[in-house]
Amino acid sequence: MQVHTFPLNDSGTAKLVVSVSNVPPVMVKTPALIHAPGGGFMFCSESDTVTIGAKCTAKGVGVVCTYLYPVGRDYRFPQVVVDMMRSIKIVRDHAKEWGVDPEKIIISGNSAGAFICMSTGNLWNRPELMEKAGCTGEEGKPNAMILGFGPMFCGQQEEEAKLTYVPNGDLVGDQTPPAFFHHARMDTLVSVYQTIAMIDSMEKHKRPFGCFISGFGGHGETGGTQRMQGADGTVGPCVDDWFEGCWNFIANVLKINQIPQAMPMMMAPPSGGPGGPGGPGGPGEGAPMMPPMMMSMPVPPPGSEPNGPGAMPFGQAHDIHMPFNVAYKDKDFTTYK
Repeated sequence: MQVHTFPLNDSGTAKLVVSVSNVPPVMVKTPALIHAPGGGFMFCSESDTVTIGAKCTAKGVGVVCTYLYPVGRDYRFPQVVVDMMRSIKIVRDHAKEWGVDPEKIIISGNSAGAFICMSTGNLWNRPELMEKAGCTGEEGKPNAMILGFGPMFCGQQEEEAKLTYVPNGDLVGDQTPPAFFHHARMDTLVSVYQTIAMIDSMEKHKRPFGCFISGFGGHGETGGTQRMQGADGTVGPCVDDWFEGCWNFIANVLKINQIPQAMPMMMAPPSGGPGGPGGPGGPGEGAPMMPPMMMSMPVPPPGSEPNGPGAMPFGQAHDIHMPFNVAYKDKDFTTYK
């Protein structure tokens, strides 16, 4: 396996980590996955990619990437959208080298990462963002999205401590790629109304979507490999409940062949051997280890007031707005249009 790391900004606070499992010669080009982890905009849960990445790899996805975005005080919108667009372009630029079908690039995200992905799906064709990302056409366009328990209508931190409310449901249009949503109804951090509102908007704009909403379980449980038992004795969901349906949806919209292919009669060189990827003299030799992301706690946004436990979960039907900082309710903000 080859592992590559691409810095996405000069300060080193954002990077794309790419794992290439395709071994040349690649007989059939594969889809690629770029995952944005959760972490409440305060940290990146790097292990978040493992579950969805393993599931997709088992379906034939040959390249799995993690977008590690700036967190805490360094987090900025819409810079995270620009970074994701750059990440998509990087994969497209290396599609031939890595054995990727450039028309089958999937982005996925959980929680805060789902917001970044949904925003990218809505905004990838904005001229000002395309210019910042170095895109002149559809290089930064995702072909499909997998979105888990995200604060889709969310207050965001821009430059100079400016607060912006991003209503992704209002930004959906013909440019928005197909999306599969997963969420748990009893989520006490990000209300299931966030997903319900997005489904409503996708249908109004006739954009393809699929969905799984568990009747039980809390925040993040649909993204896990283990089932959790709640205090009331109910058993929550896990990724096994929805992934097969999700993949059938993705395969249909991207026209991915689900019929097993015949194995070619040839042997590929071992990945760790001399000259092989990752081995001595190979293209992945000496790949640097990824340093851990340090947690940087955000300061209370200007124009906010403290939020108590009674204010959760955020994003109810009467007020879909989700604040950037879960401890504070954004009061003074402009709306991103």
